[in-house]
Amino acid sequence: MLVDTAVWAWIGALAMGAGTVPPLWAWFSRSSEAGESHAVYYGTLAGVTGIAAVAYLLMALGFGSVSLSAGELDVARYVDWLLTTPLLLLYLGLLARPSRRVLAGLIGVDVVIIAGGIIAAATTGAVSWVAFGVAGAAYLALVYGLLVSLPRSASAAGDRVRAVFGTLRNITVVLWTLYPVVWLLAPTGLGLLTPATEMLVFVYLDIVSKVGFVVVAVAGADALDRLGADRGVAAGDGVGTDAAGGRTTALGDD
Repeated sequence: MLVDTAVWAWIGALAMGAGTVPPLWAWFSRSSEAGESHAVYYGTLAGVTGIAAVAYLLMALGFGSVSLSAGELDVARYVDWLLTTPLLLLYLGLLARPSRRVLAGLIGVDVVIIAGGIIAAATTGAVSWVAFGVAGAAYLALVYGLLVSLPRSASAAGDRVRAVFGTLRNITVVLWTLYPVVWLLAPTGLGLLTPATEMLVFVYLDIVSKVGFVVVAVAGADALDRLGADRGVAAGDGVGTDAAGGRTTALGDD
């Protein structure tokens, strides 16, 4: 067996904790050139890696899993995904500014995917594979939304915003597509991977898809200043005012 699963969980916890530092540092140290508040952006990014760090810490300490007839169900992992994947989609939405209906639809489909994964992992036989199939079909719908629906909204933004959005969207689509492949090969599916190998691969994917996403987003934070400038700041544009009087960007109306 490779290194014990707890070791990989500790690595995941440390990596996610380290990944929370850049957005928090940017939040408290950077000032927007346009005087806008970007707290919602940095807070969203910090939430992604912060929640994942707690989930991995629980797994490293031996908590967060339950024994079922189908095997061990890593509840902490699925709760992590259930909370962090919508935050990743939210950040993409904050950049692209689609209608609230479009973003809510994408997040709703994402929840269906995670719920399907939970049912598939917690059951066996036909029920498990049907749940996996439903989650797979929902994922195709999500990919369509990320590749087609959101770019339509992002196309109205400036070049820098489109570039950052495109990079983050591509990271999301490519890496998220690998998760069901690992699920199929792991004990939850065909059983070709050991639990330790499964943990290793999931930790790697989580680090790249979450910490990588956050680092790229923080590095491209200059695009946030262009959101208001490129679309104009006027009443009815979905731009609000924060408590300090700075402008904040918001999603488009339905």
